[in-house]
Amino acid sequence: MAAPAAMAAAALGTASPVVADDRCDRAEVRAERAIGIAREAGVALVEDIECDDGRWDIEGRSADGREIEIRIDPRTGRVLRVERDG
Repeated sequence: MAAPAAMAAAALGTASPVVADDRCDRAEVRAERAIGIAREAGVALVEDIECDDGRWDIEGRSADGREIEIRIDPRTGRVLRVERDG
């Protein structure tokens, strides 16, 4: 059976995630909610989502097409970092 992050990515039409560890899948904030939080923080198009070192890393594009990366705590849903190119 596919990991929850993979199912979320497929359902939302995003790129296939690379889930490096399963701590995010066992945490309070799952992939679907992490994507919602990232959208609230400015991600218009999700290109990649992965669990890396126990946190969600979501890469994508903002509404104006700039690259954006959001890092989210999977236990609290708190945005840890927002990086924008340009």
